[in-house]
Amino acid sequence: MKRRAALATLRRAYAGAPVAVRLHVLGRFLSCPMLPVLTRLPGRGRLLDLGAGHGAFTVLAVASGRVDAAVALEPDCRKLLASASVREPRLRFVAGYTDALRGRFAAVAVLDVLYRLPIHRWDAFLAAARDALEPGGLLLLKEIDPTHRMKAAWNRLQERGADLLGLTLGDAFSYEPPVAMAARLVRLGFSEVERVNLGAGYPHAHALYVACKT
Repeated sequence: MKRRAALATLRRAYAGAPVAVRLHVLGRFLSCPMLPVLTRLPGRGRLLDLGAGHGAFTVLAVASGRVDAAVALEPDCRKLLASASVREPRLRFVAGYTDALRGRFAAVAVLDVLYRLPIHRWDAFLAAARDALEPGGLLLLKEIDPTHRMKAAWNRLQERGADLLGLTLGDAFSYEPPVAMAARLVRLGFSEVERVNLGAGYPHAHALYVACKT
């Protein structure tokens, strides 16, 4: 999916949402490399987006044809209610945490969610993502690489601003170097862990981890 087509898709999907929501979705798309992540989807099956927010990534995933259907799981009911105008029969919004998961998925996406959890909760969260995958399913984990100090500092400043505005749930800023993150995923039962740097052209040091459930 090209950038112009993605923007048009989001504009149509959120046309009935409040202006603040439309601006938030636009800002999220412009600041997060969603399109390169989309290319890593398997092209079949169902997608689970954990911590989906307003569901922008899942809207693009089904519109691009990279998955057959998607579930957007989000604990912040404010965001789900604000996205109630989105009408896409292949996309289902679910309010809750990982204990609300049902069924198996060809891919699980976790975009900029993990860092808002204390590190001691990461293993349980990632294990829930792993258990939601079909055998051979893909985990797409997008986080910030803290070894890029200037970009990481900018990210923290931006997120603290979001906290002051009450835009994000979570009470932590937890980051892990890429080597440690890859080792964590292997320890939790993932294989073929690949790290992809997606920060070029962005003020954030975006890093995508692509891992397969063994």
